[in-house]
Amino acid sequence: MKLINKLLMLLAMSSGLSLNSCTIDPVLTDAYPQDVIWTNESNLRLHINGFYSLIGGYYDMDIEACSDIFKMNGPRDSENLFVFGSVPITADANFLGNWRNRHHWQIQCCRFLKGLNEHRANFTEDVANEAEAEVRFFRAKSNFDLAMRYGGSFVLHKDVPELGVKEYPLCKPEESWDFIAEDLKFAAKYLPSTWDESPDDPWGKTTHVGRLTKGAAWGLLARAMLYAERWKEASDAALEVKKLGYELYKNPLRDDKGYGELFMNRRHAKVNNKESIIEFGYSVDDKMDYSFDYFYCPPSDGGYAEGSPTEDLVSAYQLTDGRDFDWNNEEMAANPYKGRDPRFYASILYNGCQWKGETFYTYEGSPDGYALGGGTTCTGYYMRKLFNSNLAKHPEKFSTDLTYYYMRYAEVLLIYAEAMAEQNNLTEALKALNEVRERVDMPAVNATTKTEFMKLLRRERMVELAFEGHRFWDLRRWGLATTVLNNTHMKGVKPTKTSDGFEYKVVDCDAGKTRVYLEKYNRFPIPLSELQQNSACEQFDEWK
Repeated sequence: MKLINKLLMLLAMSSGLSLNSCTIDPVLTDAYPQDVIWTNESNLRLHINGFYSLIGGYYDMDIEACSDIFKMNGPRDSENLFVFGSVPITADANFLGNWRNRHHWQIQCCRFLKGLNEHRANFTEDVANEAEAEVRFFRAKSNFDLAMRYGGSFVLHKDVPELGVKEYPLCKPEESWDFIAEDLKFAAKYLPSTWDESPDDPWGKTTHVGRLTKGAAWGLLARAMLYAERWKEASDAALEVKKLGYELYKNPLRDDKGYGELFMNRRHAKVNNKESIIEFGYSVDDKMDYSFDYFYCPPSDGGYAEGSPTEDLVSAYQLTDGRDFDWNNEEMAANPYKGRDPRFYASILYNGCQWKGETFYTYEGSPDGYALGGGTTCTGYYMRKLFNSNLAKHPEKFSTDLTYYYMRYAEVLLIYAEAMAEQNNLTEALKALNEVRERVDMPAVNATTKTEFMKLLRRERMVELAFEGHRFWDLRRWGLATTVLNNTHMKGVKPTKTSDGFEYKVVDCDAGKTRVYLEKYNRFPIPLSELQQNSACEQFDEWK
């Protein structure tokens, strides 16, 4: 049922480009032959919209639950079966793989680019370049998604495959990263910094919200080059983003200084948000539900409570004076949720917090209380970040026009910080990292060595980007997954009500089961189906 609901949610999503106010009359036919795409600019752009699903549209909590910051509450959830080694990754079954899907999109992009080249005369040079830039971005996105999972080695199609040819060898990592960079640099050259929003624009203002820009191309290039460990290319791309005028979203009137409000921004509000680099928005209508809150919000909200943040994440939020939180400190343990980093209050629902006009409890025995077995939290916490706090409890519909951020400026600053540290420029690295902390009035940090700095950077990415789909891949690319995710147990907190307040006990939220992360998971195996149909493709040594 969980999988069915998620599939329904995906089918119900509108694209990041709302077409509700569009005045274009596309050509209507029974069969819609390929040539129709190339007859006019309207049809061309409508076709390109289909590629925007590659950006996503929902936060991937499944991958977060494979890391140390989030835990699925159901013992039989597929994520728990994976982390405990009951359902390991194999060449025949890999629920974290995307080989077939991304190769499909890779080839679709090549087909589009071939068709555009053949019909280029039908469009102005500006329109043709912009169309090519958008689709080359999506080809790079498809290839990056493959590269990050398969160590840069996969079947790389730079053109439409020849009909009937099935033998294609794996590319070398250098070749894939070079091609990703090539596509994204082209996209950055020809995509606009902002799309025309003049009254004369036939597409109108609404339809350009979420459309790719120059910043999107440079931003994805910065992320990709970070994964490729091409530090200079990563920092250079991040600098190009910085030049475009992006800013961290701030609201000094809020306790969280705007951090939590950022994730409450809805499409209809038309907020001037200079932090958003790549986003995907929902359009609310009577026929569509946005189901994220339903899956993850507490039972008292009418939610399914599918997963919860771990104490491993919660303990990473420092005190406002910059001290690390420590349960062994009696003063801190006596009042564990007092005086923490503002991002903690914007991200976590904890025992005794305020939520939707009421005091929220997670003590054992309360409606949202700690328990094992699913249907409520097994960690003592729920998410707050990403939820719509204005949504009524037990609503008839979980409808909202959430803005999903695939990339925001805070991530680019952290990419720049890490890349500069890897180039031994700690001054610039600390400046960028502290800019992220300054948004929420957290004190500046300092480091005198790269090792010291990387500890700070890793914690900052952990809390700043929590629940946005980065943590598992970060641990993996840092070479820390075999330490953090293997032979370990994640923690939760069990609050108990007492006569004079509450008592908190740190517990094993994994119920005694030991986590398994094998060294070879750092590069996923080539799927068996590919090996069976492609004799030129050879399995990685560690998976033979």
